[in-house]
Amino acid sequence: MNHRFLALALAGTLTLGMLTACGGGGSTSETPNTVTTPPVAESVMPSPEDSAPITEESPDALPESSAPVEESETPSSTPSSAPSAKPTSTPKPTATPTPTAPATPKPTVKPTPIPTPTPESKPQASAVQSTWNDISKLSLPNLTAMDDATLSAMYGISASDLEEYVCMMPLMGVHSTEFFIAKVKDGKMDTVKAGIAKRQADLDAQWSQYLPEQYELVQNYKLVTNGNYVLFAISEYADDAVTIFNSYTK
Repeated sequence: MNHRFLALALAGTLTLGMLTACGGGGSTSETPNTVTTPPVAESVMPSPEDSAPITEESPDALPESSAPVEESETPSSTPSSAPSAKPTSTPKPTATPTPTAPATPKPTVKPTPIPTPTPESKPQASAVQSTWNDISKLSLPNLTAMDDATLSAMYGISASDLEEYVCMMPLMGVHSTEFFIAKVKDGKMDTVKAGIAKRQADLDAQWSQYLPEQYELVQNYKLVTNGNYVLFAISEYADDAVTIFNSYTK
């Protein structure tokens, strides 16, 4: 429609221009019989270019460019086929739990108590040995033990008459210190005491000529008996030895 209006407007404009030109020419021309034919044909006939848009908008072209025709090609809704039902999975049979027998509780094992080791009782020292152990703690000179043979030679006492004994004499000849401690067998005490008296007499004779202070110890000897036990002591600690002897033999 716009192209059509433009064409009509253009034709009118050209016609108006030509009429104006003709009127101007009449006023200057002296010949009134001259008739100028207006170019009506040019103004009325539109150019092919101007009429092309009109042809495009003719009603005959409408069905070709009609949008609804394309929409009519849309297939009408048809009943959709119902979705096929999915096969239902058959549940697996639940295994019936086998009843288990209740566990029999095991008897509680009580831990065996570990026996406390009893300290082994040390054998108690005899009265003879205990007496000597305490005497040896005193400040004594170096002493040596007599064996059975020496005891028999010095004292005249047989070891067979004794159950147990300890006889110590000085290691050096400048000391008169001497100890004899024994447990005498039954019925042998007099024999043993006689042997001790013999030994004391020999020492008295020996030290009477040599080192008066040592001779004084020989003269102050101690001879003590408690039951079957006997002690003979020559020492500056003779009295202490008697006290120790009595603590174990009485």
